[in-house]
Amino acid sequence: MSAHNSLSSEELDFIRHVFDSPLNGKSLPFPSYTIDGGPSANALLARLGTHAGLCLEARLDDCRMSFPLQLVEDELHGLHLEMGAPSIYQEGAVRRPWRVTLDTPLRLHRENGEDAGLRVLELSPHGLVLEAANDDLPGRFALWLPLAGNLRLPIRGERIRRIAPRQAAYRLQLQHDDHVERLRQFIFEQYRQRHPELRIGGRPLS
Repeated sequence: MSAHNSLSSEELDFIRHVFDSPLNGKSLPFPSYTIDGGPSANALLARLGTHAGLCLEARLDDCRMSFPLQLVEDELHGLHLEMGAPSIYQEGAVRRPWRVTLDTPLRLHRENGEDAGLRVLELSPHGLVLEAANDDLPGRFALWLPLAGNLRLPIRGERIRRIAPRQAAYRLQLQHDDHVERLRQFIFEQYRQRHPELRIGGRPLS
């Protein structure tokens, strides 16, 4: 490993691009970041990208973020880096997924768009905390979670424990990998909004 730790202008531009790109239900747009480590290094990276899981690890305060990376080879055998929304973990005696407490609770809907009488107070990729309009907290549910814009995700939940008379924690199930990615994007956007230290040049991230 080189003892030279300074970042190049290209690397700095890439980091700025990572934190300046708003997440609004779309994949993180990084196809233009080109990797050029020479033929041998590129070939090794291409093989690793095909046969191994690559990720970028970052740590902030008591949280660790793991960004999934994908290497794409173009028709000229150039390598391009694509990055997905991270999994965020809270470090401590027990490492667990970071759970966002929503400033504005999200109301779960039925398939026809009708309000199901349940509000999401806290959310992680694997669980959530619900509050019922009355004391009727279901043991299981299959409903729709509204996210940014008109995006809705079909979700299933199984109650783990009651927290209060009208609140309970649920284990969350998503049907498709794309739904998992979109939920991670939403949670990452919530995380960035809560961390003003993730500003570049005094500007907010989004």
